[in-house]
Amino acid sequence: MKKIFNWIGNILLGLLLILVILTFVGKLTKSNTILGFTPLKVLSGSMEPAIKIGDLIVVKNTSESSIEEGDIITFKTNPDTFVTHRVVEVFNQNGDIAFRTKGDANNIEDRELVNKQDIVGKYVFRLPAFGYFSDFVSGSKGFILLFVLPIFILLGKEIINFSKA
Repeated sequence: MKKIFNWIGNILLGLLLILVILTFVGKLTKSNTILGFTPLKVLSGSMEPAIKIGDLIVVKNTSESSIEEGDIITFKTNPDTFVTHRVVEVFNQNGDIAFRTKGDANNIEDRELVNKQDIVGKYVFRLPAFGYFSDFVSGSKGFILLFVLPIFILLGKEIINFSKA
């Protein structure tokens, strides 16, 4: 039983360390996209109940030709504003693809069509309420705590294991 808890603890610690490293790399490169995936914090309830305020969603870069009606996409409305809504209609206008979108919780469709150059990616998955954790990690205290703490835990475990051997 002790081995199982040890194994689970190591997996959780490893995942936490990976998350912190990815956050650090994102800060250094000033890019949120890592290996074609972009994590984003949800700020509005327009996609509830599927996606809630405070969730962290991950979208994957994809070609516009793979987006179909019913897919959830993230797009830019201006350089600093991202919107994640469901595709309700796909248009082919003179060889250019455009999308009509709507938030699941909204009564009406979005006014503007989404053009292919505005698409950030296609929704892959969400981590419930993880956006709040992301805010904490991206702050200086949280980053130091969550970067330094896992390293000391790993080093401590290795020292204990080494001294037992």
